[in-house]
Formats: sequence, C-alpha cells, structure tokens
Amino acid sequence: MADQQPSGSGDGSHDRPPTNGSRSSDAMATTSEEGAAGGVESSTIRDLIGGENVPDNMFAVVPLTWCPHLEAVATLPGDGLDASALCVTCGDASENWVCLHCYQVHCGRFVKEHMVHHGETTGHSLVLSYADLSVWCYPCDFYVHNEVLLPAKRAAHLSKFGCLPGC
Repeated sequence: MADQQPSGSGDGSHDRPPTNGSRSSDAMATTSEEGAAGGVESSTIRDLIGGENVPDNMFAVVPLTWCPHLEAVATLPGDGLDASALCVTCGDASENWVCLHCYQVHCGRFVKEHMVHHGETTGHSLVLSYADLSVWCYPCDFYVHNEVLLPAKRAAHLSKFGCLPGC
C-alpha cells in the first residue's frame, strides 16, 4: 500500500502497515472489531481471500468503512484533481498525497514528509495517495474506504489513467 501518514507520532513508524492483531496481521488474524469500523462481521484473512492455501506470513490491510472525519471531506475543486501535481512545498513529483480538506498536494513520508506536516499543522485528517488511490486518516491512524471518498478517488483515477475506474 502507499505510505501511511498519521500525524503526531514523530517516530517514523507512521508509514508502516498497522501491526495490531485485528487490523493487519498473519493469515489467521481476524479482520474486524467493534468500534470505528462500525462492527462489521468478523472473518479471517483466509476467509477473505479464499482458503487453506494461504501462507502463514501473509497479511492484509482492511480499511475502515467509516470514520468520524469523513464529514470534513470538502467538495472537489471544479477543475478536478491532478495526479501529476508536484508537492507545493518542495516541488517533488514522487509519492504525493492530496489533502481531502483543502486539496493541497504534498509529498509523503518517504520523500520529505510535507503531507505529514500539513496534517499536523492544519488538523486536516484525510489524505488521498496519488500512488495507489488509498485514503489515510491521521486521527484514526488507518486507511478508510467509504462512498464519501469515491468522487475524489474517481477524479484521481481519471487524472492518473485517463479514464474512470473499470475502463
């Protein structure tokens, strides 16, 4: 997955997949729990990807289907998104993220961490990766996928690939 970008950790661990047992773990871990995800039905990674032939060293990151910060997602700019946009701080073109509150583009943790700093200084919670079109929520410290995010994901897909998803 793309680099994760939670704010406030300061320890450099914010780009690694979560390692607590209910969110991302080995093939036998459960993938849901009560809480921010809304209490979805519990299943194992083996159940999700099909069968007993799943190696024990596999893991999966299952995004939250809801988080309390979704209400802050702003309406898309009239001219859409530009997946090739440079970081507004340093001009880097690699591993950029777009803020879903103000639509500024900043580089990720593996470049110069400008999106991490943006989230810390503005309190903006949700960012979309132009690398893999995933959405990260800083306060929830997790990936999120919800229909509220689909317009931004579609606009990023259109900009990146020249067509809407499924083309």
